[in-house]
Amino acid sequence: MGFVDVPFQVWVVDEQYGEEYQLAVGFIEAKKGSPLFPYGNPDGKWDPVTDMRDNGEMLIIFDSPYDPEGNQIELTGGDFQTGSGTVTIWADFARFHQLALPNIPDDAQGITDEQKAIFASPYLSTMYTFGLVRVDSTAWFTPGDVLTIPLDVYPYTEEDVYQFSTLAGTTMTEEDERARWEKVNVYPNPLFGYNSLSNYYSNTPDEPFVTFTNLPEDVTVKIYSLSGTLLRTLTTDDKDSPTSPFLRWDLENESTLRVASGMYLAIVSSPKYGDKVLKFAIIMPQKQIQRF
Repeated sequence: MGFVDVPFQVWVVDEQYGEEYQLAVGFIEAKKGSPLFPYGNPDGKWDPVTDMRDNGEMLIIFDSPYDPEGNQIELTGGDFQTGSGTVTIWADFARFHQLALPNIPDDAQGITDEQKAIFASPYLSTMYTFGLVRVDSTAWFTPGDVLTIPLDVYPYTEEDVYQFSTLAGTTMTEEDERARWEKVNVYPNPLFGYNSLSNYYSNTPDEPFVTFTNLPEDVTVKIYSLSGTLLRTLTTDDKDSPTSPFLRWDLENESTLRVASGMYLAIVSSPKYGDKVLKFAIIMPQKQIQRF
């Protein structure tokens, strides 16, 4: 336990921000005679073998800068000075395997809340965990060898800057309104039984609905069965607000009866832009009616 030497270093080489700095690194070893690692040898030395299952040695790269003096007590554990004296507590990687492990005392001197949080975390401040094995008993890395771990997706940092622009006030240009009209749609399509997109407000399968979107302010939506029967007419008055681009249909006809599963047509009409025809499917949830 604690601070030991390893024959390598781990560095961040950040070409985007021109940064290079060394990271803290550690390793874990399996105890001898454990069911998974019968040949474990927890001797405090990093000495991988040809089969990781033999000794269970894993490397741990921490998201913490390297301290050559080994003073990162949140990673190593050690002696903590408290009001009642010195308390010795070792850091433990993967501490969720044990219960009631002690944490850094609340009155520990010179210890920050961030250090306490890292010490109490199941994986400390681990960024990567992986294992290396020998190809054979003699082949191994030599001084000067470099192992690179690339990042496929660069992580966001506090240095990143995001910029966006908005339209003046709440106005839309004629071109913007026309572009939105071209995106008029209905969702979810198909509506399949209980769907979170169609039950956001009520959160119950007994009140499903579909939503027409990208609508202009003045609009009429007529919903037909495939046989041509007009089932429901919705207008701007049925929106939550006249300027909203959304309009919900509760799947009821003009007689407030729930429609059946099937294919439906909707004709979306705008005095300014004309008509759009949408086809969508509804698959109603199965119902079980109790007998009385």
